[in-house]
Amino acid sequence: MLGTPQEDIVSIAAVNALDIETKLLACIGFGIDTFHGVCHTYVLEAMADLIKQNAYHGVWGLTPDMPEVKRYREATDYVFNIQRGQRSIVNASILSAIEGHFGDHHSTNRTEGSELFINPLMSLYWFFDMDAVADRNLYIDRIRETQTYTDLSLAIEEFRALLPNISPWRTLPM
Repeated sequence: MLGTPQEDIVSIAAVNALDIETKLLACIGFGIDTFHGVCHTYVLEAMADLIKQNAYHGVWGLTPDMPEVKRYREATDYVFNIQRGQRSIVNASILSAIEGHFGDHHSTNRTEGSELFINPLMSLYWFFDMDAVADRNLYIDRIRETQTYTDLSLAIEEFRALLPNISPWRTLPM
Protein backbone atom coordinates (compact mmCIF):
# COMPACT_ATOMS: atom_id res chain seq x y z
CA MET A 1 0.00 0.00 0.00
CA LEU A 2 1.72 3.08 -1.21
CA GLY A 3 0.84 6.52 -2.30
CA THR A 4 3.76 8.23 -3.96
CA PRO A 5 6.29 5.44 -3.48
CA GLN A 6 9.35 7.55 -2.76
CA GLU A 7 7.63 9.59 -0.07
CA ASP A 8 5.63 6.85 1.58
CA ILE A 9 8.23 4.09 1.63
CA VAL A 10 10.80 6.31 3.32
CA SER A 11 8.36 7.00 6.16
CA ILE A 12 7.39 3.33 6.41
CA ALA A 13 11.04 2.20 6.45
CA ALA A 14 11.97 4.77 9.11
CA VAL A 15 9.14 3.85 11.47
CA ASN A 16 9.62 0.13 10.79
CA ALA A 17 13.22 0.46 12.03
CA LEU A 18 12.13 1.94 15.38
CA ASP A 19 12.19 -0.31 18.43
CA ILE A 20 8.78 0.54 19.83
CA GLU A 21 5.88 -1.75 20.67
CA THR A 22 2.98 -0.23 18.74
CA LYS A 23 3.35 1.18 15.24
CA LEU A 24 0.28 2.19 13.26
CA LEU A 25 0.01 3.44 9.72
CA ALA A 26 -2.74 5.94 8.95
CA CYS A 27 -3.48 6.39 5.24
CA ILE A 28 -5.66 9.10 3.73
CA GLY A 29 -6.36 10.13 0.17
CA PHE A 30 -7.28 6.76 -1.35
CA GLY A 31 -7.21 7.15 -5.13
CA ILE A 32 -5.20 10.36 -5.33
CA ASP A 33 -1.97 8.76 -6.42
CA THR A 34 -3.48 7.41 -9.60
CA PHE A 35 -2.03 10.74 -10.79
CA HIS A 36 1.40 9.30 -9.85
CA GLY A 37 0.84 5.88 -11.43
CA VAL A 38 -0.47 3.90 -8.43
CA CYS A 39 -2.98 1.21 -9.41
CA HIS A 40 -5.62 1.22 -6.69
CA THR A 41 -6.97 -2.20 -7.63
CA TYR A 42 -3.71 -3.55 -6.21
CA VAL A 43 -3.96 -1.24 -3.19
CA LEU A 44 -7.36 -2.77 -2.39
CA GLU A 45 -5.90 -6.25 -2.89
CA ALA A 46 -3.13 -5.41 -0.40
CA MET A 47 -5.72 -4.08 2.04
CA ALA A 48 -7.67 -7.35 1.78
CA ASP A 49 -4.49 -9.29 2.52
CA LEU A 50 -3.82 -7.08 5.57
CA ILE A 51 -7.38 -7.74 6.76
CA LYS A 52 -6.68 -11.50 6.53
CA GLN A 53 -3.57 -10.94 8.68
CA ASN A 54 -5.57 -9.05 11.32
CA ALA A 55 -3.44 -6.00 10.51
CA TYR A 56 -6.37 -3.73 9.62
CA HIS A 57 -7.65 -1.44 12.39
CA GLY A 58 -10.59 0.26 10.71
CA VAL A 59 -11.47 3.48 8.96
CA TRP A 60 -12.46 6.97 10.10
CA GLY A 61 -14.16 9.54 7.90
CA LEU A 62 -13.47 13.27 7.90
CA THR A 63 -16.35 15.72 7.62
CA PRO A 64 -16.23 19.48 6.98
CA ASP A 65 -17.66 20.36 10.40
CA MET A 66 -14.96 18.58 12.44
CA PRO A 67 -12.65 20.93 14.39
CA GLU A 68 -9.67 18.86 13.20
CA VAL A 69 -10.71 19.37 9.58
CA LYS A 70 -11.10 23.11 10.13
CA ARG A 71 -7.54 23.26 11.53
CA TYR A 72 -6.29 21.08 8.66
CA ARG A 73 -7.88 23.51 6.18
CA GLU A 74 -6.28 26.50 7.97
CA ALA A 75 -2.86 24.85 7.96
CA THR A 76 -3.02 23.85 4.31
CA ASP A 77 -4.35 27.27 3.27
CA TYR A 78 -1.41 28.86 5.08
CA VAL A 79 1.09 26.63 3.29
CA PHE A 80 -0.71 27.05 -0.07
CA ASN A 81 -0.44 30.83 0.28
CA ILE A 82 3.31 30.62 0.97
CA GLN A 83 3.96 28.15 -1.86
CA ARG A 84 2.04 29.92 -4.59
CA GLY A 85 1.77 27.72 -7.65
CA GLN A 86 2.95 24.63 -5.77
CA ARG A 87 -0.24 23.54 -4.00
CA SER A 88 0.01 19.97 -2.81
CA ILE A 89 -1.98 17.70 -5.12
CA VAL A 90 -2.64 15.32 -2.22
CA ASN A 91 -3.88 17.92 0.24
CA ALA A 92 -5.89 19.80 -2.39
CA SER A 93 -7.59 16.55 -3.44
CA ILE A 94 -8.35 15.47 0.14
CA LEU A 95 -9.87 18.87 0.89
CA SER A 96 -11.88 18.73 -2.34
CA ALA A 97 -13.26 15.33 -1.33
CA ILE A 98 -14.13 16.56 2.17
CA GLU A 99 -15.97 19.51 0.56
CA GLY A 100 -18.04 17.08 -1.52
CA HIS A 101 -16.48 17.60 -4.93
CA PHE A 102 -16.66 14.64 -7.28
CA GLY A 103 -15.04 13.56 -10.51
CA ASP A 104 -12.64 15.61 -12.59
CA HIS A 105 -12.42 18.54 -10.17
CA HIS A 106 -9.12 20.49 -10.19
CA SER A 107 -8.35 22.77 -7.25
CA THR A 108 -4.71 23.21 -8.26
CA ASN A 109 -3.26 24.03 -11.66
CA ARG A 110 -0.61 21.35 -11.08
CA THR A 111 -3.12 18.71 -12.26
CA GLU A 112 -4.29 20.54 -15.39
CA GLY A 113 -4.27 18.31 -18.43
CA SER A 114 -4.89 15.17 -16.40
CA GLU A 115 -8.14 13.49 -15.46
CA LEU A 116 -8.82 13.34 -11.73
CA PHE A 117 -11.40 11.29 -9.90
CA ILE A 118 -12.12 13.19 -6.69
CA ASN A 119 -14.42 11.05 -4.54
CA PRO A 120 -15.53 10.44 -0.94
CA LEU A 121 -12.98 7.62 -0.41
CA MET A 122 -10.25 10.28 -0.39
CA SER A 123 -11.60 11.69 2.87
CA LEU A 124 -11.26 8.43 4.81
CA TYR A 125 -8.40 7.51 7.14
CA TRP A 126 -7.51 3.81 6.89
CA PHE A 127 -5.49 2.31 9.79
CA PHE A 128 -3.11 -0.65 9.61
CA ASP A 129 -0.38 -2.34 11.59
CA MET A 130 2.68 -0.56 10.22
CA ASP A 131 5.06 -3.51 10.51
CA ALA A 132 2.66 -5.73 8.56
CA VAL A 133 2.60 -3.13 5.78
CA ALA A 134 6.42 -2.92 5.79
CA ASP A 135 6.72 -6.71 5.71
CA ARG A 136 4.70 -6.76 2.45
CA ASN A 137 7.17 -4.46 0.74
CA LEU A 138 9.72 -6.46 -1.25
CA TYR A 139 12.30 -3.69 -1.67
CA ILE A 140 12.32 -2.01 1.73
CA ASP A 141 15.76 -3.42 2.61
CA ARG A 142 17.18 -2.10 -0.68
CA ILE A 143 16.23 1.49 0.13
CA ARG A 144 17.28 1.70 3.79
CA GLU A 145 20.76 3.00 3.02
CA THR A 146 19.84 5.43 0.25
CA GLN A 147 20.80 9.05 0.89
CA THR A 148 19.00 11.11 -1.75
CA TYR A 149 15.68 11.13 -3.54
CA THR A 150 17.52 10.13 -6.72
CA ASP A 151 19.20 7.18 -4.95
CA LEU A 152 15.85 6.11 -3.59
CA SER A 153 14.13 6.30 -6.98
CA LEU A 154 16.98 4.41 -8.61
CA ALA A 155 16.82 1.62 -6.00
CA ILE A 156 13.09 1.22 -6.61
CA GLU A 157 13.57 1.21 -10.42
CA GLU A 158 16.41 -1.32 -10.17
CA PHE A 159 14.25 -3.62 -8.05
CA ARG A 160 11.34 -3.36 -10.49
CA ALA A 161 13.68 -4.17 -13.39
CA LEU A 162 14.61 -7.45 -11.67
CA LEU A 163 11.00 -8.63 -11.53
CA PRO A 164 10.08 -11.15 -14.19
CA ASN A 165 6.54 -9.82 -14.53
CA ILE A 166 5.04 -6.55 -13.41
CA SER A 167 1.31 -6.92 -12.94
CA PRO A 168 -0.58 -5.08 -15.64
CA TRP A 169 -2.75 -2.11 -14.76
CA ARG A 170 -6.22 -3.22 -13.64
CA THR A 171 -9.11 -0.79 -13.68
CA LEU A 172 -11.43 -1.09 -10.70
CA PRO A 173 -14.45 -3.05 -11.95
CA MET A 174 -17.01 -0.85 -10.28
